[in-house]
Amino acid sequence: MKLIKIKEGKAEILVPDPKSYEIDGKFDPSWAPVFYNPKMTLNRDLSVVVLSVLKPKKIVDALSASGIRGIRYFKEIEGVEKVIFNDLDKNAVELINKNIELNKVKGEVFNKDANALLHEIKADFIDIDPFGSPAPFLLSAFNAVVRGGYVAITSTDLSALVCSSKYSARRKYDIYCERLSFSRELGVRGLIGKAIREAAILEKAAIPIFSFYYDYYYRVFFKVEGGAKRADNLLSKLVYYYECPNCGYRERSEYYERIKCTKCGTLMRVYGPAWGGELYNTDLVSDVKNKLQSNFTYLPVYNHVTRLVSTVENEAMYTQPYYKLDFLSSRLKKNVPAKNKVISCLSDASNTHFDNVGIKTSKNVEEVIQCIKIN
Repeated sequence: MKLIKIKEGKAEILVPDPKSYEIDGKFDPSWAPVFYNPKMTLNRDLSVVVLSVLKPKKIVDALSASGIRGIRYFKEIEGVEKVIFNDLDKNAVELINKNIELNKVKGEVFNKDANALLHEIKADFIDIDPFGSPAPFLLSAFNAVVRGGYVAITSTDLSALVCSSKYSARRKYDIYCERLSFSRELGVRGLIGKAIREAAILEKAAIPIFSFYYDYYYRVFFKVEGGAKRADNLLSKLVYYYECPNCGYRERSEYYERIKCTKCGTLMRVYGPAWGGELYNTDLVSDVKNKLQSNFTYLPVYNHVTRLVSTVENEAMYTQPYYKLDFLSSRLKKNVPAKNKVISCLSDASNTHFDNVGIKTSKNVEEVIQCIKIN
């Protein structure tokens, strides 16, 4: 395996040389013997900042590949005492050992199935960053985290979560999945709902505290607390979202059913069960923004991270899903108005990071439609 040295954050690691694994002049990280994806730099950057606020001491990077994520946690977050690395692939384990020696990281390296490892150890932060769906690892991740600790998951499985593949959504996440105009946000809510149900099996409450969508993936951080009653309280906030494809009217319910729009009589589309509560802990978002500006200006994609966090901070006060202006405008047979004009008209609204033509607001769909009409 031919290796090159790269720098990301404060880590310098060895990764497979992309030029050695090109096909017809193109390269995909999955073609290399060990996976390293530079497109996930923002994910790792923002995770470093969030963890610097949460202050875990013992971290498990359950699907380590090159080891870059766990190495950055150790080198860039004050107070981390130990990182446990794991990968089922022996080539990855060999490379992880080289990289933690190169970076003088205090940690252990395992060559195990991630679920097996997570049923053997305990830690206050568990990171699940798979290639695809995190669903197969959720139960074991919540088993491994101590009460009061944290779990973070990444999902690149958007085809299932936003209903491009409704059968995959049913199979992996137990979601009734039809495409709604705000499916990009519903995808993360569906993912959170699945995680909450898995944690509840263990009588643990997985509380979402920071969630975001970027490029082609979702990332969610959970605080995990113990107790059946806390778990039951979260389960009570799982809902089904309904939208009329004809006029854009919305409803939500605790129950799944096929219903017709009360405004125009069209059969409504449905998504759920999905998390109906807050996607963010607003205090955490504020702390992340402050920490980012004071301690992490060196980050590889600092400007992108800053823009994302600023947008999240503005939209965090709104708990209902965003409105997609082009969808509603097309129902009115009207050109899409300037977004800033609609936001000004509503007086209680913001941009959303989920969609460039979406807005967040506490107002209902009729009020949004009225602002579209007059602009």
